[in-house]
Amino acid sequence: MKRLTCFFVCLAVIITAMIPSAASATKSQLDAITTPHIILMEAGSGSVLYEKAAYSRAYPASTTKIMTCIVALETCSDLDRQYQCGYEAENGFYSQSSLLGLKHGYIVTIRDMLYGLMLCSGNDCGACLAVATCGSMEGFVELMNRKAQDIGMTETHYTNAHGLHNDEHYTTAYDMALLMRYALGNQTFREIIRTLEYTVVEANGKFTKTIQTSNKLLFTKPDIDWEDNIYQYAIGGKTGETNIAGYCLVEAAEKDGVTLITVLFGDPNNYVTSPYYRFHNAKLLFEYGFAQYVSYDMAHFNVPYSFNVQSTGFDPDDPANGVVTAEVDISELEIKGALSDLSGITDQSFSWEEPELDPDAVKAPISIGDKLGTATLLCNGQPFYTGDLIATTAVGSDQKGNNGKQSDIIKDNSSGSRDVCNLTVSKNGGDAEYTVWVYYKNTMFTMKELKWHYLFCDGEVFRSARVPGVTYDLMLYKRVTDEDGSVSYVYSENAEAGESYVIVSQGRALQAVKKGRSLAAVPVVTDEQGNITSQVADNMVWTFYENGTGYQLISNGLYLHRSDGDGLLFWILIGVLAIALIIVIRLLATSRSRRRNPRRRGKYKIYRM
Repeated sequence: MKRLTCFFVCLAVIITAMIPSAASATKSQLDAITTPHIILMEAGSGSVLYEKAAYSRAYPASTTKIMTCIVALETCSDLDRQYQCGYEAENGFYSQSSLLGLKHGYIVTIRDMLYGLMLCSGNDCGACLAVATCGSMEGFVELMNRKAQDIGMTETHYTNAHGLHNDEHYTTAYDMALLMRYALGNQTFREIIRTLEYTVVEANGKFTKTIQTSNKLLFTKPDIDWEDNIYQYAIGGKTGETNIAGYCLVEAAEKDGVTLITVLFGDPNNYVTSPYYRFHNAKLLFEYGFAQYVSYDMAHFNVPYSFNVQSTGFDPDDPANGVVTAEVDISELEIKGALSDLSGITDQSFSWEEPELDPDAVKAPISIGDKLGTATLLCNGQPFYTGDLIATTAVGSDQKGNNGKQSDIIKDNSSGSRDVCNLTVSKNGGDAEYTVWVYYKNTMFTMKELKWHYLFCDGEVFRSARVPGVTYDLMLYKRVTDEDGSVSYVYSENAEAGESYVIVSQGRALQAVKKGRSLAAVPVVTDEQGNITSQVADNMVWTFYENGTGYQLISNGLYLHRSDGDGLLFWILIGVLAIALIIVIRLLATSRSRRRNPRRRGKYKIYRM
């Protein structure tokens, strides 16, 4: 028994050594594949990584059903619609046909027929789908051929929806790769081809059947398959087989964000070639492709993405002389292709064209997040990507120049002193003129006798002043709670009563924390989609409660206040009065003491009456 066990172990080792390793697949191994028609394509770009007679005509057999499936999906809006099968479910199929088992009078859904079509390759499902969606096989085939032309399958012609042989029913490996690339964009198609098992139930209980996929890269059938060909990166696809077409396979696989498609047509099914041969070869092709196809982001090439932009009409006191920083988001930009094709691309291959600036957009004031124009990235001198140029710093305008971007309110009411008023929080809501704020065109202010006091960010604090200053860039980020309970903060154009917001200016949020006569300004991070991505504390969230024509702002039970800014003078006057009062009291006390002790010389002066 031990000798027998040892023999089988050694035999297994020898057989394993004879089978080419997928991980070490080379081009010479692919060249050794005897399949007549082969292609390996990267789905994202359509790049062909390997091919053999891929543009020559071949018969697709049941891989035809990929087109049948996608046309049915795009034609039928309700996949749960029931269909009563006609005689097309039984007519025209010989005993060896691959069938689900539909009969005349059976009532099944479009969804059931799609799964029967793609998993067990039911020819009856193809015929019924054609009639269910278009009324006839001829009408459906017309749609199939029209879709083929739309996709670019110039060497393809269909005569039926199931793939039974017809000399005028043909395609190429390249065309089928194009079809698979297109079909993978349909999420329902993806769900169907990755399904391992599905149960079809006839509406009246006449027929129930559980089917498994015929794709050996996804599923090994117990007690039937004598080889395990499961491939961990396989997405799914479609098998096919007729005496004339031979063994066929159209398959997709995905690894590390790269999707590959392989098509193998024409393996003879005369028992000389194993029915598993196409699956072995698909693995070899995929592993070769994953090794050859690479994807690099722009950080790999150290591509810069920041620009200095000169603004116009800026505040003369601006320390940066109106220069703002702007960036193009290239964080998700990738360059993909065969390793051999990308080997010549280096850091020096990339350069930027001079940005195209919008003259109106570069007029100050400029806020963080403003689009200033566009910039185009070149690769080896050719346009590769054009993106929006987004400001990452802000600049104020020359108030005297009244430079176009400010709101009408600010333009009409910019007169007055620039004195800074107290800004604070308290537990009690005070008079409307101090605690009711109006939000209008990216500004926030209180009003007293038509004198407006604006909220603005001044470095690390928020203040309130009579002149708007840089208040035009106040932005509200609304608190939103998703169905799963997660909280996010999304940019909002306007304020709504009862809603909560984070108030942001120049990349800092208003916080209900006192800093002298001001409130703290806390840095926050926002993304291009208008969301706050950094941590938000409770005292940074302000709820807007309607009061008259404005809102009272409350954070953690504290109201946002401002005052007229005369508090210091008030306390000085109080101090002077207190000192005067003390002097008066002292003089009165001294006078009384002298009257009581008139003989003490040298200490008190004698007054004559």
